[in-house]
Amino acid sequence: MKKTMIFILIFILLIIGICFWQFKQNQRLDKEAVTLKEDLRVEFGTSVKVSDLIENLKGTLEEDVLIDTEVLGEKQVSFAYRNVKNKRRMAEMTVQIVDVNPPEIFSGNSYTVEVGYHKNLTDSLLSGDDADDYPTREIRGEYDVNTVGDYNLTYVVTDSTGNQAKQDFVLHVKEKSKQEKQKGKTIQITEVFEKHKTENTKIGIDVSKWQEEIDWQEVKRAGIEFAMIRIGYQTEYDGDYVLDPCFEANMKGAREVDIPVGVYFYSYAKNVRQAKEQAEWVKENLKDYKIELPVAFDWESWNSFNQAGMSFYTINKVANVFLNTLAEAGYKGMLYSSKVYLEQIWYPSQYEIWLAQYNSRVTYQGKYSIWQMTESGIVNGIKNEVDIDVMYLEEMSKEKDS
Repeated sequence: MKKTMIFILIFILLIIGICFWQFKQNQRLDKEAVTLKEDLRVEFGTSVKVSDLIENLKGTLEEDVLIDTEVLGEKQVSFAYRNVKNKRRMAEMTVQIVDVNPPEIFSGNSYTVEVGYHKNLTDSLLSGDDADDYPTREIRGEYDVNTVGDYNLTYVVTDSTGNQAKQDFVLHVKEKSKQEKQKGKTIQITEVFEKHKTENTKIGIDVSKWQEEIDWQEVKRAGIEFAMIRIGYQTEYDGDYVLDPCFEANMKGAREVDIPVGVYFYSYAKNVRQAKEQAEWVKENLKDYKIELPVAFDWESWNSFNQAGMSFYTINKVANVFLNTLAEAGYKGMLYSSKVYLEQIWYPSQYEIWLAQYNSRVTYQGKYSIWQMTESGIVNGIKNEVDIDVMYLEEMSKEKDS
């Protein structure tokens, strides 16, 4: 009995030894079969696979994985392959994630403020970097916001790797204006139907608490074919998430008259954690409602972007995390933004675009599914001015629309 137990124990140890030897063989580094490219620098935020950095391989990769390029600096990358004898082997390389692009400045060659301007000028002039969340911003030159005059200055933005952008500009300090802001021309909903209603379009509105109580029966009679309803908003950076006071009434009113709806959330998210939280918050508050149209991510605090602590890469990732989270729950996602920022900051999106451009026609070059054409619409059943939107049943671009 004892001899049998010893034999079984030896057999088990032998099997374990063979398995361990096989494991070590499979993990054995074998650099001779792999020739790497001389330049192993990879640009930050790009999609690069292991195979992109291999000059020659005597065998086949087990999996051609993407390299994580979200953190600058050295990165050790290990990969497995099968050699010419179909033996599993390991290899590794040291990759350098680099930022080759200078920051971008969008302030132009002049900027005007009134006497007594109290904000930090470097925070007011929109700028950013593709990789650095906190580039250094400075204004070079002398100026006095308490004295009327024109000041020749230079705006300098430097990222963490030393890339630098400069913009010469004139700061105009003028007397405080006594005139009230002129209201834009209002647009009757009937005008919109006359100019933009086709077989390929639907005419709609987007609403929030600013429209107060809405008579949805009258809105329906006015011909409105869809509505984007604000579900909620974040109060400020790191602020609370608040349900729009009119959300429930608007959802109920639109549903009762069979107007298809989508929703949007006004965000100050400045990192992916907050974006995820906000998407989960939207899911929770939307669970009792049926919507036919997308859930839109609305981030538009560009006048304080410099203070948010985000690179262009980060803000695009924030939007994608929000929309991806909702897509996983079965909702259709949409990115809301104006023409300027779609062209300058947002990357091409896998999600549909809700374009804000208050103009008689669209000049945005990219694709879009909804055009927010005015914030000064007049629609029966809504006491205040309202945003009017044109939805395209077939996704549009300037080329198609011309």
